[in-house]
Amino acid sequence: MKIIDRYILKLYLRPFIIVFVVMVLFLLMQWVWKYIDDLVGKGVEWYYIAELLVYFAAQMVPQAIPLSVLLASLMVFGDMGEHMELAAMKSAGISLFRMMRPLFFTVLLTAGVSFLFNNYVIPVTNLKGETLLRNIASKKPALNIKPGVFYGGIEGFNIKVGEKYGEDKNKLRNILIYDHTDRLGNIKVTTAREGEMRVTPDKQYLEITLYNGSTYEEIQARKRSDIERRPFARSTFEKSIMRLDLSSFESGDLRKQSGKDFTMLNVAQLDVAADSIKTVFEKRISELNAMMIERFELHNENAVLGTQLGVNSASGNSETDTTQKAQDSISADMLAGLTPEQRSLVLENALRLARSHKSYYDQAKLEFYWWRKVIARYYIEKHKKFALSYLALIMFFIGAALGAIIRKGGLGMPVVVSVLTFIIYHVTSFTIEKLGREIVLQPWFSIWLPSMIFTPIALFLVYKSATDSALMQWEAWQRLLSPFKIFTFKKAKSAQ
Repeated sequence: MKIIDRYILKLYLRPFIIVFVVMVLFLLMQWVWKYIDDLVGKGVEWYYIAELLVYFAAQMVPQAIPLSVLLASLMVFGDMGEHMELAAMKSAGISLFRMMRPLFFTVLLTAGVSFLFNNYVIPVTNLKGETLLRNIASKKPALNIKPGVFYGGIEGFNIKVGEKYGEDKNKLRNILIYDHTDRLGNIKVTTAREGEMRVTPDKQYLEITLYNGSTYEEIQARKRSDIERRPFARSTFEKSIMRLDLSSFESGDLRKQSGKDFTMLNVAQLDVAADSIKTVFEKRISELNAMMIERFELHNENAVLGTQLGVNSASGNSETDTTQKAQDSISADMLAGLTPEQRSLVLENALRLARSHKSYYDQAKLEFYWWRKVIARYYIEKHKKFALSYLALIMFFIGAALGAIIRKGGLGMPVVVSVLTFIIYHVTSFTIEKLGREIVLQPWFSIWLPSMIFTPIALFLVYKSATDSALMQWEAWQRLLSPFKIFTFKKAKSAQ
């Protein structure tokens, strides 16, 4: 490896690694804020949360790589341009393409690793991460009885305590417990001045020891006279122990898997799944076609009239070509010989059949559309794995060209330009991908169209910056915009 290659690689790798780590953490924080309500207060062990963060940090890698490549390449060439290193290398006969060569192969290797990671690691992390998140979100909140607030986390009971004290905050005062296990409302209430709670060693029960209390219970009698004689029962106690079931708080196996979707499959599995769904779809089309043919099959009109009007068909007893005979025996105007009541009955029935057929057709049309959208999602996910890897190359060319044009290093201008470029690409990509999901465009075309748009732009920028075109010189744009600055300055001066 030549000295210039080592030098440029050294300039590139450090900002790339730093930006990559920052971008992964930034994208991960967005995810944390999105799902924080599903994670807090569930009493989940810390290692489950750490495992979940690792899974979702891995999911951010394919998204962070293109932006990291863009910003790192823009910073490298911008810094070299700011310190006149680009001009020195060009004066020594080293072209911009030669300077980009070591980084091109590095980014090409990065894109390949990104695809392998996206194809083999991401499906596994998606499956395990989504499973773990779903199980944590469905878990009941942790046992946390706060003073002065009713706690209903234990099924069948509402508990309120006036004060918690003691070293472990397990001693209670002014306890009120509503028992709803009979599902008859607040018919049983237990109060106590003091108490103590603890969880049994097997964590199956919450044991509350109550002191100096009483229990009130309404009597559910069948006869009104019994209720009037004994409206409620009351008992007092010096000490009572209640054991409340905590089995619903068990974590169980939070890693237990329930199923896969298209984000949890690699390219080969996506092809197999899409082909299987297409086979089912085609079978369903055949079934619906057969049913529609059966529903819309034309019967002889005389038989239809006979069915509706209660008369026999003209060819009802024939065993030969009855349809032809029926058509031969029908007059030009079928309704001419009917009474007004019969004519109205036939028209109403025809309208009802037409509405029924239209409803059936609309339902089948919606089902076909749904099947096509499902299949499209699998093809979109497949092509996204390739497109995200290719995006790293596009971002490299754009970053290198813009860095050579702007000639500003550091984290100021490069960050602004990189973020704007990536936002434009992301908005374009998201909008076009949505068209693919809605079957407006072919699924593969909706994924690759943004790359088709940005590839010629990237190559154009590289070519113009390599040939020192005036169009690509930052000073030319400053001169072009200078009249606006002069106008603003003169306006401010005249105002003084």
